[in-house]
This record gives sequence, C-alpha cells and structure tokens, in this order.
Amino acid sequence: MKRKQTLFPLLILILISVIGVTRAENAFTPLFENPENSNTVTAINTPIVLDVDEGVHPLLQREVQDYILMAVIVSDSTKLGLIRANNGAEYFIRIGDLLGKSEGKISDINPQGIEVTEEEKVVILNVRNRSASNENTE
Repeated sequence: MKRKQTLFPLLILILISVIGVTRAENAFTPLFENPENSNTVTAINTPIVLDVDEGVHPLLQREVQDYILMAVIVSDSTKLGLIRANNGAEYFIRIGDLLGKSEGKISDINPQGIEVTEEEKVVILNVRNRSASNENTE
C-alpha cells in the first residue's frame, strides 16, 4: 500500500510534465515579425559580408584597419606581432611582411603596435587584445 502511495504522485507528475512539454511553444520562434516580409528575420550585430577574393591570403583581403593586432613581442633581437584576420585565424607577422588590400609593408613593430607603409602613407595599427574577444568575425 505504501508503495502505491508514492508511485501514484510520481506518475501524476510525469503525466503533467509530458503534457506541458507537448503544449510548449517552440523556443526558436522569433519574438517579433518583420512587417515588410514575414519570411525574413533580421539579426542584430550581423557581420557585413563584403566582396572578398577567397584566392587571396587572408592578410591581404581587407584594409589594414580591419585587422586586430592581438599582441606584439619586442626584444633586442626579435620583433613579432600576432594579428587576427576577419576569418578568425591568427597569424604571426614580422617587419617586411605584407598586410592589407594595398599590400602595405610592415615597416616597424613597437610595444604600442605596428606601422604599415602603403602607397606613400603610414598606417598605425595599435594593440587591441582587450576588446578582441568581443569583436565579430566572419
């Protein structure tokens, strides 16, 4: 008798759970409908897709400012940088390497960042390792 008393409430609880699950709304339905076109859902903070030549190395696909300089290593004998491309991959760079659509040449690496010389102008890319985890990648 005692066993039936504990089994009956357990069965009721399972039955209520199953009924609740079958009547639950789909968690993936959009909260708001797009009035212009109900078949289109717009995401917030979606990265902008630009025309990118996939045959070109990732460090030569974008403008210099579009890359994230994660870190620099500067010593008497070595100057290296760690840069993140828009595809999320990270690359080590040195003085003399090419960077950007205009194939600018890395002319200096210092503790604050890198200098890229392209088409008779110098572009400075500062280290941004603190905000890189929050950046969108394509």
